[in-house]
Amino acid sequence: MSFETYQQALRAGQKEYRACVARGVSPYLAVLDDILINTTIVRQEPLGLVDIPLDSIAGTKTRGRHTAFAPNYMPLLNLDTEFAAKWSNLSDAHMEEGIQVPIKAYEFMNRFYVEEGNKRVSVLKFSGGVSFPGSFTRLAPQVSDSTEIRIYYEFLDFYSLSGVNYIWFTREGSFAKLQNAVCKASGERWSADDRKKFFAFFYAFRQQFEALGGGRLGLTAGDAVLVYLSFYRYADSLDATPAVLRKNLEKIWDEVTVLTQPDAVELSLKPQIQPEQPPLLKKLIPSLNARPEPLKIVFLHENNAQTSAWTRAHGEGRMAMKNTFGYRVEVSHHNDVQPGVDDAARLEAVLRNGAQVVFTTSSQMMPACLKAAARYPDAKILNCSLNMPHPSVRTYYPRMYEAKYLLGMLAGILSQQDTVGYVANYPIYGTPASINAFALGLRAVRPQGKVCLRWLCVGGPDGRADFADRPDIMLISGRDQSILTGPGQDPGLVRRAPGGSFETLAQPVWRWDVIYQEIVRSILDGTWKNEEAGTGRAINYWWGMSSRAVSVRYSSAVPDGTLQLLMLAQQQIAAGLLDPFAGELHGQDGAVQKTADQRFSARELLQMNWLADNVEGRLPSIDEITTPTVRHLVELQGVSQASPK
Repeated sequence: MSFETYQQALRAGQKEYRACVARGVSPYLAVLDDILINTTIVRQEPLGLVDIPLDSIAGTKTRGRHTAFAPNYMPLLNLDTEFAAKWSNLSDAHMEEGIQVPIKAYEFMNRFYVEEGNKRVSVLKFSGGVSFPGSFTRLAPQVSDSTEIRIYYEFLDFYSLSGVNYIWFTREGSFAKLQNAVCKASGERWSADDRKKFFAFFYAFRQQFEALGGGRLGLTAGDAVLVYLSFYRYADSLDATPAVLRKNLEKIWDEVTVLTQPDAVELSLKPQIQPEQPPLLKKLIPSLNARPEPLKIVFLHENNAQTSAWTRAHGEGRMAMKNTFGYRVEVSHHNDVQPGVDDAARLEAVLRNGAQVVFTTSSQMMPACLKAAARYPDAKILNCSLNMPHPSVRTYYPRMYEAKYLLGMLAGILSQQDTVGYVANYPIYGTPASINAFALGLRAVRPQGKVCLRWLCVGGPDGRADFADRPDIMLISGRDQSILTGPGQDPGLVRRAPGGSFETLAQPVWRWDVIYQEIVRSILDGTWKNEEAGTGRAINYWWGMSSRAVSVRYSSAVPDGTLQLLMLAQQQIAAGLLDPFAGELHGQDGAVQKTADQRFSARELLQMNWLADNVEGRLPSIDEITTPTVRHLVELQGVSQASPK
């Protein structure tokens, strides 16, 4: 009888007991019956015999033996008890031939609570076991707005496909991302071989994550592995040794730790201006007059200038930047780069060829950017997107809500009806702020004004971008930049004309020339590193009218007096004197989103996920989006409808 083993386990239990008492938490096993007192269980489902992860066993079903164990399942009863003798006998049996009898447990929120077999679990945990067969019954809680419960129901969908029950996340949408990260289509089932390979990879990864201190971050190993698979291919990861996993994880450790920060994205709201060196200094130091090697800059575009106004606008910004810096930069570009198809290979090629700065003008290229950043940590890689929490890849985008506010004002002045139309592209970061700014600009000059919202990315009534079903709506805010011509594709604020055509009245101007010039200037003058120092966060350039990164172009159809008013409003927005979101604001459900004396932070505007009370329409769910490429974009940058307050 191995009492020595029991003594070691007892010391581990007593240590855990003392630590819990010091923290002011219960020093005993959790009891499921106590947890469920105020919980509504909507379904009990016996799921038979499965391998239960030992680290997912959180406690016991009833209070019967819960004081015999510390929360780590190590024993607490003295050596001279019958309990200690039985535990020691069981430990001896485990060492000689292994424990054969499965446990019986209940699963709640992907945590297991033992009804029969607590000592077996204790012995197995002490001996370093990973999993053990058990017959369990699932207890499903009532659906609610709780983040944890929403994640749990995402887990149930994932489990039905994979049979994997040992991974957990702290963020919504992660199970679907994992399905994609392991090269599985949505709804595709895992084979036994899939499960075997992932099990081996995940537990090897988790060991390295914990060895680097991951257990102290407040994250799960699942959170970290999802970050890891953003940088390294799953197929390669399956063959990686523990040493390689650790080395790779160390390279991207900042990307993991940034998840622990509530504000993972550092918003740069205007360029940092570096004073020019005085001419006298250049005369005194001859080396300052030497022509340096040009900064090698490459642009990757998803489309080309002939088919896409988006690419054409970026191209014009690229040329303006090139002309500004002359010999100091060497600029090239690649068109028709396909996200998820050849973007990773083409990005790898330009970096291997010596590119020092790479601008990718499609947010769907972010996965390729991350993989490249891991291989080329000295390169400066940027992606045209918003709110991407990745310190190794910077993002940039203009503050379009400022221009939308002015378009809303113009619509309110020119419309003969209270209701105007608005066509939005995708429910991604920044879009709700633009919709709401337009609605508030409309109401600023027409208090009864309402916005009828439609979406280009969905079908059905919510996708009627031509508003043919609403002949009363004469003014529509359409695409910011056109790719095709036709109903609902016309850029800017348009007015319906006889015969079904549309006349453009005003259009937002995306000043990519300003954005590219100032970002490159920061690299050349050294302020790029100043922004980077000490933040530990992802840097997102989000510049607006104060930086000349956004403006509005008006047609000759806009009356002179109206134009003067709008130009004055633009100057006030640029100077910070006019806040498009001033005053008390209400959401569609009537709840107060901001009081009159409050001011939204830039982050609150960026992450806005509600619609103003004068907007008719809603944010579509990802399931309503009809195009696979757009669904992928929304998976990367999408916002969800805010829960009622």
